[in-house]
Amino acid sequence: MPIDCEDQELLEGFLQETAELLEKLDDDLVALEKSTDDTELMNRIFRSIHTVKGASSFLGFDLLVRVTHKTEDVLNRLRKGELIVTPEIMDVILEATDLVKTLVADIKGGDIIDREIDETINKLIPLLTMTVANPEESASVAETGEPSAPSAEEAVQPEAAAGTGSGESVTVPQEQQPVPSPPPPAVNRPAPEAPKKAALPKAGEKGGDDLSDNTTVRVDVKRLDDLMNQVGELVLERNRMIQLNQDLQGGISDEVSFGEEFGKLTKRMNFVTSELQMQVLKMRMIPVEKVFKKFPRIVRSLARDLGKEVDLQIFGEETELDRSVVDEIGDPLIHLIRNAMDHGLETPADRIAAGKSGTGTLVLSAVHEGNSIIISIKDDGRGIDTERVGQKAIEKGLITPEQLSLMSPREMFDLIFLPGFSTKDKASDLSGRGVGMDVVKTNIKKLNGLIEIKSEQGQGSEFILRLPLTLAIIQSLLVDVEGEVYSIPLASVLETLRVDQREFHVIGGQEVLKLRDMVLPLIRLEQVFKVQRATEANDFCYVVVIGAADKRVGLVVTRLVGQQEVAIKSLGTYLANVPGIAGSTILGDGRVTLIIDPVGMIDGGEGAAAAR
Repeated sequence: MPIDCEDQELLEGFLQETAELLEKLDDDLVALEKSTDDTELMNRIFRSIHTVKGASSFLGFDLLVRVTHKTEDVLNRLRKGELIVTPEIMDVILEATDLVKTLVADIKGGDIIDREIDETINKLIPLLTMTVANPEESASVAETGEPSAPSAEEAVQPEAAAGTGSGESVTVPQEQQPVPSPPPPAVNRPAPEAPKKAALPKAGEKGGDDLSDNTTVRVDVKRLDDLMNQVGELVLERNRMIQLNQDLQGGISDEVSFGEEFGKLTKRMNFVTSELQMQVLKMRMIPVEKVFKKFPRIVRSLARDLGKEVDLQIFGEETELDRSVVDEIGDPLIHLIRNAMDHGLETPADRIAAGKSGTGTLVLSAVHEGNSIIISIKDDGRGIDTERVGQKAIEKGLITPEQLSLMSPREMFDLIFLPGFSTKDKASDLSGRGVGMDVVKTNIKKLNGLIEIKSEQGQGSEFILRLPLTLAIIQSLLVDVEGEVYSIPLASVLETLRVDQREFHVIGGQEVLKLRDMVLPLIRLEQVFKVQRATEANDFCYVVVIGAADKRVGLVVTRLVGQQEVAIKSLGTYLANVPGIAGSTILGDGRVTLIIDPVGMIDGGEGAAAAR
């Protein structure tokens, strides 16, 4: 049914405020389960639901009002101490919150879909007449929906205790009973069945509860002020440059004084444009908390499904990165957390038998390092059994025994990223289909990121993601290939080497270099881009080692030119899909330089090797 709202601006304000409240609500509810005596947290949760109810009542969203009103009344009893927080009661509240998100998503989509809400409300109603129960009674009510017999003083009709679920409730002193609000006109909206439990986002999905608008970014006013100040500085330097040009053209300035003034202007312009660039970049930056805040709820649900006890620790939520990167890392992190919960962490009994604490620890952290952000997912579980991984890969026909015998431990860790790989013998709702880690690899490669695995059997594993801060302006390494200059994103460069070409070997038609504990495939850029040789063959050359996700290759170049910050420019629709090229940039001397796409280069090298 289309939404009938006369004031579109009012509706948009409601959606924006509600999205912000609901995004924080999951995290707060999970935190409340661990800190049941946190009065401030309980009051914040109550206020969030109360605000959503009041706004939805004003706009006439009846289904939303009914659910939020009952949820608010249950939360009111919890904050008064009339109920005790238990996992079972929290399950009901979380289910109601999910239903609220679904109803708000319907409103945002422009259509109110008729949905069945009575099942969720019927789980909330018994909690309104329950005595200050022991945890066992709370669990019984949450599971069966039937409370124990109330005393004479508490024998109140459920609907009277809860209110009728429509208009704004009146705040009354704690010692008084809440006064029911007058009912609104009845609206009959039969609908499909609501979900019975919180559904976790599947691979490739953004999640139905993501109510934020991906086309806008909220910016701190101070950042806008800083940006305006830098634009003002840029205008002053522009005026100075115009004046210098007029003086030169009019013969007022000689070459010596012009050179000195122009040198000063160049330094000031460099400083101002660098500051301006940083301010614009900061405006696109948002805290990684936007992604992290959904994980306490996911970990809680998985732990209950798997029968495991997990302590999730989150660090570096305030770390900022580009909006475009934030939007893409949600899926990989969900898969890595599910992997750690299902494959990494053991059950309490197994952990105690291994001499560990019954509660497993899962650490999610983010930190800046240079022009990259490092995100780590670390667990203290069983670690990766490389022997089992190798055997599973052979059983599934992904590698041969000969290939396995030549692999280093790090290369064996990387086997889990192969498409179709899984160590689970039987597929479950959580894993066992061999798609999770493949999705991680694909998404990280799309961002020109890197994945590193550290693991010790019996002690735990750590997955480290190295991602660029932004995808628009990058630090790059300029390289010369027989007189042609190419730009390689520095975030993908692991190291550079000066090598004697006589150390190169050919294995299966592929040039390789033995580099410490690994065999590094080589790609000659002059052959890839068909560059004419401009100099005589030299025994020595440079190898730029690049990586994308779990893969590493070496690019053979003539010499290294230097490091430079460049802005990526599109090649247009006609040249959009050139293999191995991500775009172009313009150097200071006006030359156009192609920017190499590490992912395309690595995939192209693998394809060429397979063809041979």
